[in-house]
Amino acid sequence: MVLEQVLIQPLRRIDLIQPWRAAGKPSGIAGDSLLAGGLVLHFGELAVVFTSPLRTSSCQSGTFVGVADTDDLASLGYRMNVVPAADLDCLFSACERRTSLPGAEWLAARQLRQAAPLHLMLADFRQLGDLWQLHFLLLGLGWFSVGYRRDLDGAIELAPPGTGLKLDRIVVNTPDDEFGWLHPASAHPFVLDGWCWRSAHPRDWPLTLRKAAQSHADPDAFYASTLRRALTARFAQHPRYRGRLLALTLPVEVKGVPPGVLDSVRAMCAQIEAGLRA
Repeated sequence: MVLEQVLIQPLRRIDLIQPWRAAGKPSGIAGDSLLAGGLVLHFGELAVVFTSPLRTSSCQSGTFVGVADTDDLASLGYRMNVVPAADLDCLFSACERRTSLPGAEWLAARQLRQAAPLHLMLADFRQLGDLWQLHFLLLGLGWFSVGYRRDLDGAIELAPPGTGLKLDRIVVNTPDDEFGWLHPASAHPFVLDGWCWRSAHPRDWPLTLRKAAQSHADPDAFYASTLRRALTARFAQHPRYRGRLLALTLPVEVKGVPPGVLDSVRAMCAQIEAGLRA
């Protein structure tokens, strides 16, 4: 039986760790979905915790479960654990962005109303593509699924089955956007040419480079070349973000990054990963 420890228990709160950010939308809410790097469902004294291997671990395997009528173990993509609620503070860094949604607030965001407590009645696993998902039934509200969205930066998605967020491209305008770690101004320091760079944004370039850019015969080419070197150094020195860069499957547009620069950086990062595995 799946999640037998919390069956018939009311869902009291949902915690979103590194909640999804979208302009004009409440943090963590994207359409009919809740999206975050980590998800916690609170049922009384116990909590069901979902975490993203892409964001939190150097090991990219998620939890494997045994499924009836199959001979092999099934991968969920994410990691799932049932833990005492009192132990949650040990699982996540205090500096992580997070938000909490009481059941009523979550339902209001989806334009639904439910007066009775949301008791967990059933839970099982269902296959979607090469991964499996946890599906659970909330009394009076229906079925929900928890899926692993490696295509969306390794986010955990809670949504009614079949209603997951669909994107055709990623657009990043500021470091505070979702996927903001791709922006040149994202504050991930690195070392290049003996200098410590606070970010890859031109305002944080060493003075000699800024002067060279102003006097260069082809400033656009100089800018693209320098930014390519800076972003490659940044991702080379931040392995977790390098893994997230290599996991991208959608077209990406980042303000301040000329076309082709990110593709070149990804190719260099792929070579770095191949060298580490050799």
